[in-house]
Amino acid sequence: MATSTTNYTSITGPVRNRFGVLETNIVIRLVVYYVVVALVAFLVLRFSPQWLRDLVHSATQPLVGASAQPVQTFTTPDPAVDRLAPAAVAVMGIIAVISAIVLCLPVSWVYMFTRQKKGYSQSVVHTLILLPVVVTMVATLVRNNAALAFSLAGIVAAVRFRVALEDSKDAVFVFGTMGLGLACGVQLETAAVLSVLFVTASLVLWYSDYARTPPALEGERAQKHFERAVAIANRTSQFVARLDKEILDSMAPAQLDALQARLDKQKAKFGLSAEEKTGQEEEGPRFEGRITVHVGDPDQAQPAVEAVLQARLKRWKMVRIERTDGEARIVYAVRAKKGTTLESLSEVLTNEAAPFVASVEVERWA
Repeated sequence: MATSTTNYTSITGPVRNRFGVLETNIVIRLVVYYVVVALVAFLVLRFSPQWLRDLVHSATQPLVGASAQPVQTFTTPDPAVDRLAPAAVAVMGIIAVISAIVLCLPVSWVYMFTRQKKGYSQSVVHTLILLPVVVTMVATLVRNNAALAFSLAGIVAAVRFRVALEDSKDAVFVFGTMGLGLACGVQLETAAVLSVLFVTASLVLWYSDYARTPPALEGERAQKHFERAVAIANRTSQFVARLDKEILDSMAPAQLDALQARLDKQKAKFGLSAEEKTGQEEEGPRFEGRITVHVGDPDQAQPAVEAVLQARLKRWKMVRIERTDGEARIVYAVRAKKGTTLESLSEVLTNEAAPFVASVEVERWA
């Protein structure tokens, strides 16, 4: 058994390392992906049964611009589609949608790769894959049919989309996938070329850091920012506002969590935090202790918790919110009403603020 385990480890180790390159190197992953897609398409067309090849060939004629039909007016339906059998029409739609997903998936990889430092929204990534599918379906359905086109325009006008994109480059990726989706419903060969060119241009601009501010100007600008920061460092409110505007607003959620962990460690070196000292020393008898409420989502839990505190306590104040991986802690300085103990508040919070509260810790100040 020991020998077989050793052999298994020695074999799987290089395999994992080999495939790990695809996760870390975006260029190699894209090259391998496009080669595999082209190879799969070739093998399917080459070794599939004759009836399936004939069906795929007839279904893809309207999608690749290979039919030698005269130019149609917008008000005239496309005869290349009208002559197709129902099975071929269904296959045409399936091929168009699958092509949209296959060609837009590498675009989403490039988007996530170029935005990994600043952070990105999962909904935007999903949009980059789902939006071209919808556009392809619309393009395949409408084609040269004026009645369907105007009907679709009326439906879209009745639906109002309100999407706020944080970066103009997000809008470029969204419009790029819309163009790919439209091409998949009209000309597949054009869509394939556009997909390769789009991801190539995006990676070249990212790797070359094109249009970055020259180092000399960056140094001068950084020096001016530093001088202004030093000038207002003694004015706490202005310093915090400057910190929020120039540093915190540009950080990704993961970076903010890491910063919070570093701040918690730094505060631990000095014992009690400033808020806790305010609760114990400056405000003295106003508060008699502290409760720490463990929750999953503080945004949802805080209103429910504070409603219970308002009804059960004489006085309370939220001190801070501590966030860790998958959990958060809301700390309150509290003073109970006469006849009420802080220990009994733990059970009340767990019951009345369910399911937001996981547990409650109580600490009395001497």
